[in-house]
Amino acid sequence: MGTPLPNYSYAFTRVLVLFAVLVGAFNSHALAEDADAPLLVYVTVGVLDIDEINSAEQRFTANYFALFRWLDPALAHDGPETIRRNIGDIKAPRFLLLNQQRTWSSLLNVVDIKPSGEVVFRQRLWGDFSQPLRLHDFPFDTHTFELPMVSFGDLDQEVILMPDPERESIIADNLSVADWRILGYKAELRDIKLTNEVARQGFVFSFEAERIFTHYVVKYIIPLFLIVMMSWVVFWIDPTEAGSQLSVAVTATLTLIAYHIALAGKLPDISYLTRMDIFLFCSTLLVFAALVEVVVTSRLARSDRIDLARKYDFYSRMVFPVTYLAAAGWALL
Repeated sequence: MGTPLPNYSYAFTRVLVLFAVLVGAFNSHALAEDADAPLLVYVTVGVLDIDEINSAEQRFTANYFALFRWLDPALAHDGPETIRRNIGDIKAPRFLLLNQQRTWSSLLNVVDIKPSGEVVFRQRLWGDFSQPLRLHDFPFDTHTFELPMVSFGDLDQEVILMPDPERESIIADNLSVADWRILGYKAELRDIKLTNEVARQGFVFSFEAERIFTHYVVKYIIPLFLIVMMSWVVFWIDPTEAGSQLSVAVTATLTLIAYHIALAGKLPDISYLTRMDIFLFCSTLLVFAALVEVVVTSRLARSDRIDLARKYDFYSRMVFPVTYLAAAGWALL
């Protein structure tokens, strides 16, 4: 008999089984890596309007819109149309603005799912957002206002919020807020400090705004100048007319007190002094000093020291304006 032929069919089957095992192991490893890979969520933010920036209450009121999109292969379908589902019915991240206070939503919590598995979620909020402000330079201050956002939810993978490369975040050109000017804005991925020790990566839309101070100069600073200058009239009244001097000085003091009361609701209620507070304090101090000067010169006039009293008035005409201008420059410039 001849030599038996080798069993090629058996060998080929073993090779196929080994190949299938290797492919299965590779796919299992790839799936494990995919499960560990972060979920990239692309974010686009549009600030449609800013109704108010309240410095005293450390907040701003905004009309805000955001679009989120991410790819979830588990939600891919045959299509051909986009399907809509409630976001609570699928495994999806949730999004939270950390500084939102009282807000109202005008969109439903639904997502649009494309056949490819791309998920699109839209969010629109209107309401108040807190913003800590450093108001030392009030009313000549500039601030950065932020909408910091993080994701949360019971997901098996990390969620990273990224600025959408296909859609640019924007802020409207015409805003309702009248006493602020928008200087610029940006959207970025960065660490957000939750406490002094804890930070979390999130998405931040921020805009820089400058207070328009013309309103404060015309309505508050110039009238304050006039009240202080009114108190200087006493230096041009002869010390022998003590009644007239005292009348003007007391009137200027009472006017300034009334001005303080009227201005109280317009200034930020904070624990430190702003430029406006320092200017107001210097003005009050000089009006009071003018009243004291009147009392001193009146006593000198009654003591037959009229020449000395007139000399005090003469020097006060120069010292008080120079001092006030220096104080105003130090406080406001």
